[in-house]
Amino acid sequence: MHIFALRLAVVACLATATVTSADEACNGPSSWTGGSLNSGSSSDGSVVSGVSTGSSVKGSMSSDVGAVTGSTGSDLSASGDHDTGSSGACSGPNARTKPPMGATVVDATGAYNGSYLTMSEGVANIPNTTEEHMLFVFPGVYEEQVTVPKFNGPLVLQGYTCNTMQYSENQVTITHKMAQKDLPANVTNARNQLVSTVVFKSKKGVKTYNLNIANPEGKLQQLGQAVAVYVDNTDYGFYACNFTGYQDTLCANKGKELYARTYISGAVDFIFGLQSKAWFESCDLESVGNGCVTANGNSNSSNLSEYVFNNARVFSTNASMNGTAYLGRPWYPYSRVVFQNSRLGDVINPQGWQEWNKDNNTANVYFKEFNNSGPGADMDQRVSFSGQLEEFVAITDILGDDYESKWWIDTKFL
Repeated sequence: MHIFALRLAVVACLATATVTSADEACNGPSSWTGGSLNSGSSSDGSVVSGVSTGSSVKGSMSSDVGAVTGSTGSDLSASGDHDTGSSGACSGPNARTKPPMGATVVDATGAYNGSYLTMSEGVANIPNTTEEHMLFVFPGVYEEQVTVPKFNGPLVLQGYTCNTMQYSENQVTITHKMAQKDLPANVTNARNQLVSTVVFKSKKGVKTYNLNIANPEGKLQQLGQAVAVYVDNTDYGFYACNFTGYQDTLCANKGKELYARTYISGAVDFIFGLQSKAWFESCDLESVGNGCVTANGNSNSSNLSEYVFNNARVFSTNASMNGTAYLGRPWYPYSRVVFQNSRLGDVINPQGWQEWNKDNNTANVYFKEFNNSGPGADMDQRVSFSGQLEEFVAITDILGDDYESKWWIDTKFL
């Protein structure tokens, strides 16, 4: 059965107001306290697999989703001069190597006429109109924090790539090392936004292609929350992207979100959020240290938030980590997460899921699995507050019956 599944603000102001709402703050799950996961980690806590800050960055491996043809997003056929050293090798229908007419362009080398040297400058010069705009980014490592503000129109972010369908071909990286330990103790508002490498706030739809976004803070004993990507509005699609971190890598926090053919790495609660219904299609999820993949924060029975992982691959490249990761733990009592049609590697503990702490009430959590495979998929020793579904969750249940007609959804990645 076939399932279908960046005005600017460089963060410099540290607010001191008290947190007033969950979606404003998303301060994130606390440091890991569950069970044996406090005991040693095989990860060095400083180098995160899948991203490098030395040169053009490529993902650690290709997604096991096969070859797909056809162009995506806006027309990228317009001419532009930029020596990428590809000598024609980077071409074809899936190559995204030149910005279209009218695009705002970022080029760390300054070689492209009219381009901006940083992501922050590029974002600040995107026209704030109701029309669709594109930010095209040439290869490079951009060491900065970036906020995508609330634009009045839809936005496309496109990173240079020879194959838009594969995150392993990405050549643009945005990276910034910062964790909550770096913030003053009196800062209590929106702490995770303040440490995030990229914060997405735009409200009219955003499609992001072929960007690597990293927070290489690594493992910390306290206040280790170090977000790479923070999504704080609805109608977001991320396609063949690469998100790397350790604790709280991705905050999928609000509204409808789609992550397709994307690599996400971390250790502790590395996919988390409060009020998002998010579909993850054909994503590679790498555990780089002891912890849980997800920490969904659905707080009540109205089911404002749910994560569904379809055709995912959950793995670790370190054999000594076998059995040290869990699919999720409930940040709030009505946490909802589903893994279906996915390959679960031996990094997944046979219990599958874990309590937040020993006092956690799991009576209303919704942790489900369906038709998974691999050594981590055996249900025999699963915790009592998880279960198997009798049928798969349809993408329409998360993104709506009309999802295919939505501008921000690129069905070629599904």
